[in-house]
Amino acid sequence: MFPVPAPAILYPIRKLLPAILLFLICFVGQAGNPETFQLNQWELSFDGETGRTTLIQDGRTLVRESQARFRLGEQLVRLEELTGHEAEAFSIEDAFGTGRGLRITARTEDGGLTFTQTYRAYDQHPFLLTGFSLESAQELSSNHMAPVYSTRPQAILPPGSNTVLWVPYDNDKWVRYRTLDFGTTVTSYEVGAFFDPASRNGLVAGSVTHDTWKTGVLSTTGGNNSINSLEVFGGVTSYETRDVLPHGAVRGTRIESPLIFLGYYEDWRRGMEDYADANRISAPRLPWDQGKPFGWNSWGAIQTDLSYQNATEVAEYIAENLMPQGFLNDSTVYIGLDSYWDNITYSNLVRFARETKSRGQQPGIYWSPFVDWGRNPDRTVEGSTNVFYRDIYLYANGQPQEIATAYAIDPTHPASKRRMDLYLERFINQGFTYLKLDFLSHGALESDGYYNPDVTTGKQAYNEGMQYILDYLGDRMFINLSIAPLFPGGRYAHSRRIACDAYAGINDTEYTLNSLSYGWWLDRVYTYNDADNVVLTGVSLGENRARYTSSVITGIICVGDNFSSTGYPTAKQRAEEFFTNEEVNRVARNAKAFYPVEPARGGAAADMFVQTVEDTLYLAVYNYTTSHQSREIDLERIGLERGMTYTAHELWSDESEIVSGSLETTVPRRDVKFFKITRDFSSGTAGPQTSDYRLFPNPARDFVRLSGDLEEAREILLINPAGQVVRRFDPALNRLTVGGLKPGVYILSVTTRDGSRHSLRFIKH
Repeated sequence: MFPVPAPAILYPIRKLLPAILLFLICFVGQAGNPETFQLNQWELSFDGETGRTTLIQDGRTLVRESQARFRLGEQLVRLEELTGHEAEAFSIEDAFGTGRGLRITARTEDGGLTFTQTYRAYDQHPFLLTGFSLESAQELSSNHMAPVYSTRPQAILPPGSNTVLWVPYDNDKWVRYRTLDFGTTVTSYEVGAFFDPASRNGLVAGSVTHDTWKTGVLSTTGGNNSINSLEVFGGVTSYETRDVLPHGAVRGTRIESPLIFLGYYEDWRRGMEDYADANRISAPRLPWDQGKPFGWNSWGAIQTDLSYQNATEVAEYIAENLMPQGFLNDSTVYIGLDSYWDNITYSNLVRFARETKSRGQQPGIYWSPFVDWGRNPDRTVEGSTNVFYRDIYLYANGQPQEIATAYAIDPTHPASKRRMDLYLERFINQGFTYLKLDFLSHGALESDGYYNPDVTTGKQAYNEGMQYILDYLGDRMFINLSIAPLFPGGRYAHSRRIACDAYAGINDTEYTLNSLSYGWWLDRVYTYNDADNVVLTGVSLGENRARYTSSVITGIICVGDNFSSTGYPTAKQRAEEFFTNEEVNRVARNAKAFYPVEPARGGAAADMFVQTVEDTLYLAVYNYTTSHQSREIDLERIGLERGMTYTAHELWSDESEIVSGSLETTVPRRDVKFFKITRDFSSGTAGPQTSDYRLFPNPARDFVRLSGDLEEAREILLINPAGQVVRRFDPALNRLTVGGLKPGVYILSVTTRDGSRHSLRFIKH
C-alpha cells in the first residue's frame, strides 16, 4: 500500500502499516483539557489527547480543532491517529523576523515514524505560518500533506453576503478568477480568501513555498458566514492545473509539507498583499533597479506577418513620434518580437537588435522552452545529435501530454537543457535584452517520470527548468512570463502576464481587469504585472481609453498596433492621442498595480480601482456596458478622509472639480474615467474654496492650471516659504510651469486690477 521505487525498502515501510491501521480502526479520541499557548496576537489551544489545535487570532476563532493529515501509500492518516502528542513553545528568528512558535510532535505506536508540526507567529507580521515534516529510518512516500485540516464548522465573518475567492492555478485558456457566495464547496489554487464585501473583513489562506507542491485550498462553506470544513494541502491536481495524473509523490526519509499562511484581516485586500509579501520573503524576487518597462510587442496586431521591415518601421515610428512625447521610462522603450520571429533571418535579427539600441530602445525576443510545437517524436532535438523529441516528452499513462496543440517537454532532461543553451545563447549573441517566455505550465505537469530521478513532482521539474534558464541568463535580460503558473514567482522573472491574450475591445479590457481585481497583489511577488498588448484599431475611442488605462493601472506598458507602412493610419493617430498623455504616463511610471474598491460577482471584473502614490489617490472608474452610467462614489469608501475637501482631476479630459463627501461622475459606454484626487489646499485649508481662483492639480510636479477670472489678474507670483518670489507668471496664461522647483509648499499670489490679493497654497512634488 506504500508506493516506493525499490522492493528492497518496501518491507520496512510496510512494518508501519499495522500500527497505522490499528489507530484507524480502534482509536477513539477523547478530548482532554486543552493547553493554551500565546504566540503574539495568536492563541493556540492544543489538545494533548488528539493533537488538534484551535487557532485564535486577536480573540477570534478562525480554525477549530485543526490537525494535519497526510497520505502514506493509499492511506490518509490524521494526526489524531498517531500517539504521544506533545507541544512546546520556542523562540523564532528566521527570514520572516522574530517571534514565538509552537512545536507539536507525535509518532506511530512503534516509533517508526515521527511527526513534527510548527506554528510560527511573528513580531513583525499579523499572520501565522504552519507546516510539518515526517521522518523515518526508511524511505517515506506521500503525495498529499495538509498542515491545516478541520471539519469543525466555525463562523468567522459578520452575517451577510459573504464571499469565497477562487484563484486559478495559471492564466491559460482565458481562465478567470471567481467569487462565489457562501454555501459551496470549492478548491482554490495556491491561495484562497473568505471575506465580507461590506466590512471587507476576511481570512486569507495559502502556501508560501512552491518548490515541491501544488497547493489546494479546499473549503465547504455553509449558511452565510460559516466555514464548515477547511483543508490547505500540498498535492492538488485537476484539469485546472492542466494535469491528467495525480500529484507526484514526495519521497525520502524526511519529507515536508508546504508552508501555509493564515491570517484574518480587517481588509481582505491588505491580507492578499501580506500573503504576497510573505511569498517574496520566502523566495526573494529578481533584482531590478530600472523603471517600469514601456514597450511594443508584435503579437498585438502583426502576429504571424512579422518581418524585419515592419518591425523596423514600427520601432522607427515609436522612436520618432511617441518617445519624444513621453512614451518611455528611464529613457528607453522595449521593442519585442513575439512568435514568428523566425520569419526573420539570423543576420537581420542581429541587425534589428543593433539598430533598435541605436535609437535608445531595447530589443526583445520570445520563446517557449517547455513545448514541442512540431509534435514530431522522431525529430532530433536541437542541440543534440542522437536524442529525439520522443525521449524528452512528459508522458502521462504512456502518452505525450498536449496543451494548446503542443507537447510538453521534460525540463530536467539533459537534451532539453542543451536545447535551452542553444536558443538562449543565440538570443544573447544577437543582442536581445528582453525575453518573453511562454507556455510554461507545460513544464510543471505531473508525469509518468522525469529524467532526473530526484524529481518526482511537476513543481520540482518546473523549478529545475526555470532555475537553469535563470542561471544561464544571469542579469543579462529582463524576463517576462506569459502563460505560466502563478507560482513560483519573481525569483525567476521580473514580470508575469496577469491574464491570457487580450487586445483592443472592452471585453478584452474587462477580462484583463478580472485578473487585476483579484490578482493585483502579484506585483509584490513579481516586480511588475503585465496586462498584455494594448491595441487601438478596430474599436471606439472610449475603448481605447479604457484599454490603455487598464495597462497603466496593471503594470508594464505593452502596446501592439501595427505602426508600419502596412498598418492602419488610424493606429498612429490614436497612438499619438492616447499613448502620450503626460499625466497618464506619469501614473504608469510611478504607480504599483491598482486594487479593487469593491469586488464583482462571479467571474466578472471590478469596475473601480484605486492606488495611492505619496499623498495622491488615483481612481479608475470603468463602464463595461453599452449605456452611459452615472455614479456617485463615496470618497471615504475609496480611502479618503471623511469631511475633507479634494480636487478631482480627470486625466483624460483634463477637467477638475472640488469634491467633498462624494464624487459624482458619468462614465460613457465602454469607457473609463481616470481621476487624480488630491487634498484641496487652494484656500490654505482643506475646507471649501473661498477664493475666486483655484489651482489644479494640486499637488503637481511639472505644471499647474489656474482657473478664475484671469482677465482681472494683474500679477501672478509664486512665493517660497521664506517669502521670496521664485516665479512670475504671465497673467494671460492659465497653465503655470512649476517644473524645476524644489519640492515643498508655496503660495501663489494673484493680484487683480482693483488691488485685491488672492493667496492660494500650492504643493510642489
